[in-house]
Amino acid sequence: MANASNITAPVAYARFAGLSYAAIFALAIYANFTILGPLIEAGDPAATAANIARDEGLFRRGVASFLAVLIFDVFVAWSLYLLMKPVSASLSLLSAIFHLVYTTAHVGVVLNLVNALRIADSPQIYASFSTEQLQALSYHFLAAHQGGFTITLIFFGVHLLVLGYLIIRSTFLPSLVGLIVAVAGAGYVIDAFAPLLFPSYAEAGLSTYVVILPALVGEGALTLWLLIRGVNRRKWLEAAA
Repeated sequence: MANASNITAPVAYARFAGLSYAAIFALAIYANFTILGPLIEAGDPAATAANIARDEGLFRRGVASFLAVLIFDVFVAWSLYLLMKPVSASLSLLSAIFHLVYTTAHVGVVLNLVNALRIADSPQIYASFSTEQLQALSYHFLAAHQGGFTITLIFFGVHLLVLGYLIIRSTFLPSLVGLIVAVAGAGYVIDAFAPLLFPSYAEAGLSTYVVILPALVGEGALTLWLLIRGVNRRKWLEAAA
């Protein structure tokens, strides 16, 4: 007979994953569009440096938000692994590994923002640099963050592809959600490889249609389902048994 912890486990996993995913959405949107977007002037290191100097506290909150996202990413990887384990323990583990590889790589990417902040914090270290050189170096770190983040999304995309397949195979989550999650994962992978293979891809501005919209729909649908509907507990217990 199933004990109380086994009966409540799938609901707890689903809710925890949904809450963590929602936190990632909120923090990532805040950091990218409320902070980095207004502060960074594309192709203008001097204006970007002036923006950061004018509101350094805002930039610091952006860096802190990205670090918090990494923590919640680990929570999501763990809870989704436990939630999808009854479908396939090996594939659920593979999905979690790709998610954690993405998170680990993302740590290195966020360090670019920390390095940009250090330039403002430690002027004595860079005393031999001219103002223009410091601005260019800071802008380089900011650009490296964006480029590096796109590369890390290859691993996140594969995670979503495997996760989508697991959801489709499951009996306790809707197949449609799994399908659009897998489409979002494919979008991440395509968007990361396309600029490397086809230089004109970035100029065409296709990322909105290839990755941003599919990700918002796919990951948003999964988050809302986990938060509002959770899982079919009876079917999850049957699969686990």
